[in-house]
Amino acid sequence: MTVVDVPAVVNRPPEIVSTAGPFVSSGIEVTGGPTTVVLLGIVTFLLASLLAVLVTYRFVEGYRRTDSRPVLLLAIGMFFLAPAPMFVRLVTANVDVAPIEVQTLAASLSELTGLLVLLYVVYTT
Repeated sequence: MTVVDVPAVVNRPPEIVSTAGPFVSSGIEVTGGPTTVVLLGIVTFLLASLLAVLVTYRFVEGYRRTDSRPVLLLAIGMFFLAPAPMFVRLVTANVDVAPIEVQTLAASLSELTGLLVLLYVVYTT
């Protein structure tokens, strides 16, 4: 008898692809879960981005009103802590130029910069 090399069959779960819901006629395919969950995640991300920009804008308005350097630094720190990493994630996720490690590093460095600026404001004023 001879031994025959037979490739092993690996049972892998199929990729989750959903075309159910209101988007069946549009031909949109969603990878990663049900359509409603993915849309809820996108809406939540966009709402969080909008709120972060709004809070940063309010800090900038406070700076314009008072001409206080700590308030300006709060605005800068808040920008680097919330809206900037969100926009970095949004842009880099849709561009295949940078690997995922670079995307994560860029967002994390922005958050770290924001935290350091905020800590500077808290401990120097």
